Amino acid sequence: MMRNIVEIFELEEDSPHEDVEMGEDDEEPVVDLEDQRRRTERLRGVLPALAQLWWSDSDQIDLAAEKLGDGSRDPKWRIPLGDSGVLAFFLDLLKSHILKYSLKIHVLRVIGNSCADTDENRARVVNSSYLPSIILQLKDTSLLPFAIPVLYNICIDYEPAQQQASNSFLTEELIEVMSSPAFNDNRAFLGYTCKLLDLMIAQSSEPELAPENTAIVLLKIAADRESPTDMDDFIALTNTAVAYLQHEKFQKALIAQGAVDTTLTVLVDSYTRFDSHPSIGEPDQDDAKALSQMRSNLNQVLSDVSALPEFKEVYPVVSPLTMSLRRWLLSPQLQLQVCACIMLGNLARSDAACEEFVHTSRVHIPLISVLSEATDSQLLHAVIGFLKNLALPLKNKEALGAAGLIDVMPRLWALDTLQQIQFSSISLARQLTIGTFENVRKVCQRLSDDPDSPASTRTYLSLLIALFERTDVAPIKMEISRLITSVCRVFTSYTGRSPEEMERSRIKFFEMHPDVGRPLSFMVSQDKWPVVRSEGWFVFALMARFPEGAQCISDLMHDVAVFQPLVEMLTGKKIIDYPPSSSSPSSSPPPPPIASPSGSGTGSTSSTINFEGRSPESVQPNAQAAEMARIDRENALVLVSELLKNRGKDMAVMRRTLFEDLLKGGTEIMLSYKEAIPLQGKVLPKEKRARAGLNLQEVAAESIIELS
Repeated sequence: MMRNIVEIFELEEDSPHEDVEMGEDDEEPVVDLEDQRRRTERLRGVLPALAQLWWSDSDQIDLAAEKLGDGSRDPKWRIPLGDSGVLAFFLDLLKSHILKYSLKIHVLRVIGNSCADTDENRARVVNSSYLPSIILQLKDTSLLPFAIPVLYNICIDYEPAQQQASNSFLTEELIEVMSSPAFNDNRAFLGYTCKLLDLMIAQSSEPELAPENTAIVLLKIAADRESPTDMDDFIALTNTAVAYLQHEKFQKALIAQGAVDTTLTVLVDSYTRFDSHPSIGEPDQDDAKALSQMRSNLNQVLSDVSALPEFKEVYPVVSPLTMSLRRWLLSPQLQLQVCACIMLGNLARSDAACEEFVHTSRVHIPLISVLSEATDSQLLHAVIGFLKNLALPLKNKEALGAAGLIDVMPRLWALDTLQQIQFSSISLARQLTIGTFENVRKVCQRLSDDPDSPASTRTYLSLLIALFERTDVAPIKMEISRLITSVCRVFTSYTGRSPEEMERSRIKFFEMHPDVGRPLSFMVSQDKWPVVRSEGWFVFALMARFPEGAQCISDLMHDVAVFQPLVEMLTGKKIIDYPPSSSSPSSSPPPPPIASPSGSGTGSTSSTINFEGRSPESVQPNAQAAEMARIDRENALVLVSELLKNRGKDMAVMRRTLFEDLLKGGTEIMLSYKEAIPLQGKVLPKEKRARAGLNLQEVAAESIIELS
């Protein structure tokens, strides 16, 4: 019987010398169906002999399995082994019987070699549910050199096997094995183990079935300095851990089991244990690229982990972990700096935490230092993001400005090739100016005290206005406009200084920035961001309460892009374009009287609202469209009322008349909306709503002639 088994493989002149462990590298063999049939028949003929050897408990079964295992190394025998029933015979033995160690090894060899790059045999394993019995062999650490490659050969490139392996808790068995000290003797199989786990986490069932400490075990092996891994295994372990850490279950376990420190250790070790600067030569460059990608992936995971609520509960602002991260801010290694900014920035989610960061930890000092020199866009983005969080509490704004944060930002505003950094840095500057007089004064102070220097007539705000003029990026233009309105808001509503000092500051501001109107006009004339437009009308109303501000707003009204939305808000009608009269204003007949809403000439309406001295109202970010429209209209009425109060006596007759009628018409519309409120929230149809009786064509024509 043994002679028959041995003679089978004499069909081959040359035989491979090693068991097949990586089917993915094999070339597709040329299939000779007649040769395949002949091999199948020969193998089928030895099945009775194999059965007799097994049931007679002969030691020869070990030798027979060994010969078949040797023969199965040849790809030409793989299909015949399955078609003949030999593979199923050994699979049944492994599943249904307790085998001697020597026989089990050769049985695993037959299975693993037969399934290498052979979906037909993989299907036999999966369809008859033999995979769980193979997974159980992992419990014997002495069988790991055989069981792991067999599982890899079955699962690689074969989705049904991967799904069944996941459902059969392969990950749990692998993690248990890897957690055992005995696994140190099998480190050579780390690569296969990680590849198997990569296949498992791709299955939909895996996040639920895998042990929650899966990523932790992998990271601990990567961070083990007593038995350090080589670079390839280090990268494989970390990348596999990262794949599991994409899921919240494993992120929370990382925090709960105190393994965030281990993760940070892995990131540091990627620099200290391996050369991050490739030498000349292709392999070194590939290694450096793989390390860089691994660090980037790990940083993303740490970002997600630190954003979880559980993270701030375990790691407060002042803790050993945050102390390490603060040291990383000035590290020469880019990814350590980025990681520190992101993780610390995610802790800065409340006013209390931000204030502790600034006034206790003084974390803003190294951040400003990095911002003054960094050129990498990823690092700049991370630093600015952290500082924007820190700048939210009012208590922090002045401290950040005093530490020199505003002084380092013009360098970033000049980075025209990094528009996202431009935008973020302008947004940070805007945040610093909100309600903080000292920072506003810093933004508006002269760049030089030397009267002979051109910089003496320019400010940081001048640099932003120049950027507004040269850029065509709408979000950047909008953020500059919002910063200017923030500055104007402080100059018109700040109460921390005397009225006399505020007046001097306002006058100086408008003198130093005669071109401030263009960004302000852009803010209220655009319709892409309604909340921002509302913010503009609100600040316009604030500015109009003071003579110097009213002068600026009055000048802006020469721009039809500003004047038209104001008219539309207050009358519900658009200005109709048409050519102005060819006659000169001096020879034109006087305009006809404008009918008042009440029909009583220029008399007042039956119901009036006095807007003099009334404070404008700010629109909340989450306001509904109807509420936003109401507030915009009332702010516009305050604006017109204040313009008439502060500039009316200096206006030409036609212009003053126009603003007076806008005020009347806007008041009438506002009253009509108030009257509609009791109707269970229903608004009257357009044709039944009260409208201002403005003859817009005539008034606008005369006004355009006058303003031209």
